[in-house]
Amino acid sequence: MADIATPEFLSELQSLYPTPAKYVDGDWFLAASIAFSSSNCPEGIPYILRYALDDLDKIPDTSDGDRRLLVRKINDGIFKSGLISGYLKVYNALVLLYEATPEELRGTEPLRDFTRSKEEVAAAGQACFDVTYGDTAAKVQPILQSAYPDLEHLTIKFGYGYVCAFMEVTSAKETSFAMIAALIPNDTPRQAEWHLPGAVRNGATVEEVRAVREIALKIAIKTGIPLKHEVPNI
Repeated sequence: MADIATPEFLSELQSLYPTPAKYVDGDWFLAASIAFSSSNCPEGIPYILRYALDDLDKIPDTSDGDRRLLVRKINDGIFKSGLISGYLKVYNALVLLYEATPEELRGTEPLRDFTRSKEEVAAAGQACFDVTYGDTAAKVQPILQSAYPDLEHLTIKFGYGYVCAFMEVTSAKETSFAMIAALIPNDTPRQAEWHLPGAVRNGATVEEVRAVREIALKIAIKTGIPLKHEVPNI
């Protein structure tokens, strides 16, 4: 994997994303980690982590809180991406990320609130789904319901309610980035076409969305994913 996730390639990926005011808000490392996971090449993630942490340490006044946030964003983004790429890939990615993470930056407690009622989770999921899909929500949700009612229940209550609606580490737009970065290596253009504008509805700029798309596409190609369909753009 060292021959793929080279410093030169990671620098190229980083250059695609608009320069943020704060390094930890430059979501290239989030998108890249998820795209490597979704491409079934999680071995690239430790290289991204080390590269990003080294970058962060070059900035004056960087704190352990900044380092911890960067690690948590990658963790939570990969966790959310499991709804797209599958949790076996997420398991492999998070284990490798854990092993590469300095001990003082590792999480030790769950971040989500397990005490919320089913009604609270369902309401949060519906709200998150509606904002992400915008005008298309009323069309997409009945498709899930008619295809298999359990799918609609799982998507809204668990996928969006429990997993995606948690925004205390990865924001709404970063949650959309997680979906896009996972969808492209999975070669699922229909869903990518839904989530590209969804990221804008969740607060991203068009430039940022295009950058995440390009990062995921470059990683998919670099890791040998045979994309049979044209990747939609925004």
